[in-house]
Amino acid sequence: MAVEILDIVVRVGLTLATAFLFGIVFSAYLRLKNSKMLLISIGFGIFLAHALITIPELISETYQIALNENIHLLIHLVALIFILFGILKD
Repeated sequence: MAVEILDIVVRVGLTLATAFLFGIVFSAYLRLKNSKMLLISIGFGIFLAHALITIPELISETYQIALNENIHLLIHLVALIFILFGILKD
């Protein structure tokens, strides 16, 4: 299965954008040191880890992870719940 160059560029670009957002949020947590920013950082960290795990499957099919769509949605739901709890924490 051939992967188009556009798919690779988009996936890597979105991973870099996620890493940039995680860097901003994590640096804010390091500055403030409160549980609200910790929960938001954990959520963005889950998004970043998920993005980094799925990059190698673009290069070779041997690296393909057996994750179906439901597992991807579950990972996103867990990350969004951490971000939501961080936002609502007060």
